[in-house]
Amino acid sequence: MLIKKTVAVFGMALISLLGTTVAANANDPSAAAPCRRPVDSVSVHGRWIHLWLCDNGWHGQITHGATGDTVWLESAAGTVTGARKIPSGATSANTTTVGQWGGPWRACGRAFNAPEIRCTARN
Repeated sequence: MLIKKTVAVFGMALISLLGTTVAANANDPSAAAPCRRPVDSVSVHGRWIHLWLCDNGWHGQITHGATGDTVWLESAAGTVTGARKIPSGATSANTTTVGQWGGPWRACGRAFNAPEIRCTARN
């Protein structure tokens, strides 16, 4: 009886662990997370613009940036949403997350000290 209970408890613990999803962390592309980059990232003045597809929707990210750099999402209709600036002391920022509707999406960004805008391809 003790062996059956031990096996049952161990099995439930294992199922619990295996069934747990890892929180998305777009700042660490090597982390096992339910996010992926469906299109190539683009560079603008040394900053990188990424489009991410996660379990809960789409979001954009700017990395290797400086305070005031901006990133946003743009829908196929040209609607801009989720714009964010890199805050003081940081080097990256993420847009808000949008669901699966309104696509195809692309992520766009701009360095604070330059007029050029770069966008990823649409998903």
